[in-house]
Amino acid sequence: MKMKFLGLMTLSFLFSTALFAQKTFDGKTISEVKEWKIEGKKRTLDHLTKYDDKGNKAEETEYAANGDMRERIVYEYNAKGKCIKETHYDEYNKLKKTVTFEYHENGKKKSQSTFLPNGKLKSQKEYEYILK
Repeated sequence: MKMKFLGLMTLSFLFSTALFAQKTFDGKTISEVKEWKIEGKKRTLDHLTKYDDKGNKAEETEYAANGDMRERIVYEYNAKGKCIKETHYDEYNKLKKTVTFEYHENGKKKSQSTFLPNGKLKSQKEYEYILK
């Protein structure tokens, strides 16, 4: 019975980790979520997500089948809890790209800029919201 509950919670984390990061089990805040790939009797760490004290996703690490790191992303937030920066690292833990976000006063995303490791702008996106 306990395994079914744990399995259900693990499945729920896969689909809504941000929501569960702020919830607690037995009065404890969740600081990490580990996702394991199961093949027969072999269990391999596939993904690790770490959360800060406010429940924001602080870092994500994806692992290859052999256990080596594939990619790591570090997140930074503003005072309103909006993600303002993602720093992406490759499998050698070298800077791959940096993505920054700007927001309107109402909290909606305004723009996204992606920068190369040398700081040069690679691409930009702007968000437009159509109201009914």
